[in-house]
Amino acid sequence: MKPLNIDKTGCSNISSNCVTWQGPDIECINLCKGDSVTEVVYKLALELCGLMDTFDLKNYDLKCFSSGVCQPQDFKDFINILINKVCLLQSCTGCADPCIPGTPPSLFSVSNSGDPGTAYVPIAKAFQYTNSIGDTVTSMAVNDYVQAIGNKVSTLITSVTGVQEALLDHTARIEALENAPAPTFNLPVIISNTGEVQTLAEVTQNTQAEFNQLQTATGTPNQIYTNIAKQDGSLNNAASLSVPNATMASLNGWSSTVVNQADSIGNIWKTVLDMRLALQNLITNYIPTECSSISMSLLATYGADIVTLYITGTIPGSFTNTIPGGTVFLISDMYGNTISTIVNIPTIINNPAGYAISLTGTLINPAGNLAITAEPSFTNNTSGSQCKSILQYLISNQASCPTVIYTPTSTSIEFTFTTAPGNSIYNVELWPAGAVAPTSTQAFASTAVDTIASVFSTLTPATPYRLRVTININGIITTCPFVAVNTLP
Repeated sequence: MKPLNIDKTGCSNISSNCVTWQGPDIECINLCKGDSVTEVVYKLALELCGLMDTFDLKNYDLKCFSSGVCQPQDFKDFINILINKVCLLQSCTGCADPCIPGTPPSLFSVSNSGDPGTAYVPIAKAFQYTNSIGDTVTSMAVNDYVQAIGNKVSTLITSVTGVQEALLDHTARIEALENAPAPTFNLPVIISNTGEVQTLAEVTQNTQAEFNQLQTATGTPNQIYTNIAKQDGSLNNAASLSVPNATMASLNGWSSTVVNQADSIGNIWKTVLDMRLALQNLITNYIPTECSSISMSLLATYGADIVTLYITGTIPGSFTNTIPGGTVFLISDMYGNTISTIVNIPTIINNPAGYAISLTGTLINPAGNLAITAEPSFTNNTSGSQCKSILQYLISNQASCPTVIYTPTSTSIEFTFTTAPGNSIYNVELWPAGAVAPTSTQAFASTAVDTIASVFSTLTPATPYRLRVTININGIITTCPFVAVNTLP
């Protein structure tokens, strides 16, 4: 069926299931407060249909009206005829036939005259009921039937009046709902650990940026689990280097079943400690005492095709090179090329200028990392004791990302960091949120450990930015993770 208001402009189609009856309970039609308008209208419709069925003259046997009474055209005529019948049955006088104007009372006759309380007529289905013995009652005394009809009509009139009032109330409520402004919702703000007020979007963006940095530093979960699996299962039963007749699994704190990074790191530390204890035992009990007076450390840098060695430490004067001329140093690149040179360590130790080795004309490719190794050996001229050691250093052209401190204001972001030794170029990039390229870049050339401090100015207040550092060492570029920074309001 087509809705009545479907063609009306300005009507808002709100489901009647969403509007509830707030009037009192109407027990006669089983209508309760809180029912939806759909249920209210449905129950009233059922009652109305029943009433229409009651008032339908087709449901009544009017054969008794065939003589002396005109056939009723509607229920009103039917009630009037019944009233006239009752009056005649009660021996009323002066009652004329309403269907024959001017007919004298003597010409109007009624069959089955007598006490109307004992004259029975068929009743409509709406008035039929089951008596105490289970039979369906289909007829009633005229007086009772008329009274029942009057009660039913009175009840329906009361019900319809109540429904009309409820519909008016619901109409007003529906119009109020239609005219009410759409609800609004403001996302909450969050106070950071520094007391800064951030929107939910900013917190999400900052959290994502920090998560990306963390994952860059630690590796993805798959990479972590892949490296955890590198621990050889036989290590549990391997002999401890520092505790005789003990296995690694028997060491206090050892995790025999490694399931996460914490277990793996714990086992690494236990292994390192076991090695240190064993090495300490070796140094204490098996290395000649005078060797402990020798100490050396190696640092190397690369620049302008020259590798510079810096050796610091102590070599007592009673020791000389075991191999005449000095110690062989090997320099290897990432591509398998190696050169060697002899360095007289006692003559250059603690020299701030270092010892320069030119790579010009060699096969060494300095575009990648360079590994430097040496095995110095010194002999005590008095006791003849020989002391050996190993020096190693890696010149990494894959630079380590510095720790950068960013300090925002409303229109600027200051930054400071410390460079690593060696020739390198540090680029600090400023990216607005959502940008596909930096809008500003500052470059800093460094040849040693330096403190870099600068600022990005003329920025927009209360705006999210991303910053990162890239490091260029001999053409090899290392890209550091982004850091999210917001300018202040």
